[in-house]
Amino acid sequence: MNPRIALVTPLKDEEKFIRGMIESILDQQIRPEVWVIVDDGSTDNTPDIVQDYCGRFPFIELLRLPARSERKPGGEGAIVVALAKINPADFDYIARFDADLLFEPDYFARILQEFDRDPALGIAGGCLYVEKNGRRIAEKAPEYHVRGAVKMYRRACFAELGGLGTEIGWDTTDEVWAWTSGWKTRSFADISVIHRRPTGVGIRAARIYRERGRAEYLTWSHPVFIVLKVLKIAIQNPLNAWSFALGVSTAYIRKDPRPTSAAFRHARRSQQLSRLLSACLPRMLRSRMSTQTIIPSRNSLHM
Repeated sequence: MNPRIALVTPLKDEEKFIRGMIESILDQQIRPEVWVIVDDGSTDNTPDIVQDYCGRFPFIELLRLPARSERKPGGEGAIVVALAKINPADFDYIARFDADLLFEPDYFARILQEFDRDPALGIAGGCLYVEKNGRRIAEKAPEYHVRGAVKMYRRACFAELGGLGTEIGWDTTDEVWAWTSGWKTRSFADISVIHRRPTGVGIRAARIYRERGRAEYLTWSHPVFIVLKVLKIAIQNPLNAWSFALGVSTAYIRKDPRPTSAAFRHARRSQQLSRLLSACLPRMLRSRMSTQTIIPSRNSLHM
């Protein structure tokens, strides 16, 4: 028997993408048992398109929220509504997908294979790709990080998370909580998902980087990691680096609420320091080997 999958999707004004998304889920070799779609106040034809599919496919359910000027980044306020409609304990896996994606027919089947291979894998997903000039270009992300647009959780792991957050950086927060309980998290580069609207499109760069900076604060990023990230961004665009730093400092001054667990903070910062160390060591070793090659030994001078 196929595992039981519950899928939730937040959306707003996605009439350009939602039909393709739904069709790609309907084409799956393994379909979700239930799919709760929450419309977060669309002003276009999105609800009508989804409702048409609901009438033909009973496992799809549409919930509609009233229109409003502000919404949580990524529609995370709507996710709370979606999760309230299902009982995660009734399913083997819980998936949370954005509405602007396209999946290969074997997507669920391949992700489930990865869960089967590794019982410690708690959160998994494919890699997001953007199609440009006939080529697929990956949206860069570390292998351990599963993008919020395409997360899938093992039930036991999801239960230990206590639900999903609604603040920016939630898709890092859930992973750190998973690590503190011994779970692994991973995205698989060979399992591709087409992201039809690249991350950040339609949003001012200043806002994007300010929110990213705030997310670093909310997830307890190590100060060294933050400084290095500001410098890296500054090399490409000083204004974006300023916005990023402003996001971090503003959240710090306001003392925005973030996890108070020492284990959470330790897991997050230890992982970042480990990444920095692994990036620096190969360079140091290469430099040392190069020096040893250039400088001859004392014995060789007398040969």
